[in-house]
Amino acid sequence: MAATSPLHAEPVYVIDGTLYISDLAERDPAVVRFVCEADDPVEGTQLCLRVGALALTAVNATVDTHIVEKRFDAMSTQFDDCMEQTIGRIAETADALLDGKDGSLHVALAAHHEQIENLLGSTFDPDSKRSVVAILETVLAEAAERQVAAVRKLVATDADGPLALFQRNVERAIADGNAGVRKDFQELAEKVAVREAIAPVIELTTGKGFTFEDVLHGAIGRIAALHGDLADRTGKETGSAATQKGDEVVTLDLDDTHGFEGRFVLEAKNRKLNMRKTHEELDDALENRDALAAIAVFTTQEQAPTSVPFHQSGNKAIVVFDADGSDDAALRLAYMWARWIVRRELSGAGADDVDLGRVSALIEDARRAIDRASAIKRCHTTAKKSIDQAAEQVAALTCEVQEALDAVAEELAEDLGADTPSE
Repeated sequence: MAATSPLHAEPVYVIDGTLYISDLAERDPAVVRFVCEADDPVEGTQLCLRVGALALTAVNATVDTHIVEKRFDAMSTQFDDCMEQTIGRIAETADALLDGKDGSLHVALAAHHEQIENLLGSTFDPDSKRSVVAILETVLAEAAERQVAAVRKLVATDADGPLALFQRNVERAIADGNAGVRKDFQELAEKVAVREAIAPVIELTTGKGFTFEDVLHGAIGRIAALHGDLADRTGKETGSAATQKGDEVVTLDLDDTHGFEGRFVLEAKNRKLNMRKTHEELDDALENRDALAAIAVFTTQEQAPTSVPFHQSGNKAIVVFDADGSDDAALRLAYMWARWIVRRELSGAGADDVDLGRVSALIEDARRAIDRASAIKRCHTTAKKSIDQAAEQVAALTCEVQEALDAVAEELAEDLGADTPSE
């Protein structure tokens, strides 16, 4: 239903944004024909109004654009005329200014050139005592005299002279350095002698490293006593797999495993092995000793298949323990790691109530600290190896420094008058 339009005196009016048409008569044949042919006369009338409004709007925009274009063309023509006039005036002014004979710039430059020539002639006249040349000669002569006096004072060879003081300081520094180098060299020589003394003992071992096993058993026994564990040497005993794999077996304190039996095994290695072979031997030791974790213990980092003192993978680990027993930090870490592995495996049967995750994090922190300490020790060892060469070269360097200082003193002590510039 169409909305009811309010009464109004005009046939066409707008209220609140709405166009109302009443009693409007349109006799244009085209409009009448279009509305009559439309399916709905109201929609046909509305379409005519919309199309007509859009067309008129477009026509007005086109007319406005045309007017703007005409005005812009006129402004452009006027601008071109102004530019031509301005360029002409600039050209005339430039010709008057830059003319080679009568130009204002040429005349001014010629006058300045003459004034500058007169000024420079009087300033740099070598025959004039007030000229710059004479003043410079006087200043240079005075500076040369002051420099000669300063050099003579500097190279004075008396006991209180700077050169003598410098020589004494150098000699003192070299002497102190020699003392420190000799001390370090002596300490290094003592350590090398100890290493060379025990090397034949270590070399006289069986294929499984019997002498190394003695050292390892002593260290494991001390660590086991702290935890109440039981450490047994089993290198000569046959295990469940009918072999002798597994040199040391550690059984954890039953109080820590709630009565469940848990053990780990250690393999002592005094020869170089790759990673695959090391894991194979650890697997054999695990099976032969019915253990839950296994550790391969190498006597040097060069023999181990890893580049760090402690490395673990699953329930198998690799650790480096020097035969002299001077540093057992990595071995103690490996021991505590193995105890954690055993207790972790037994925890599934209700044998443990410790925070295994916290223990794992602490073991990882300790492993990183040992890796850093090992890296520092390697750098220190490399530096120590160079001390013997440095000690030999320091003595030679001391002689060279002394000879050089003597030569400098003799050379500078000569009369410097020949080098003084004449006035």
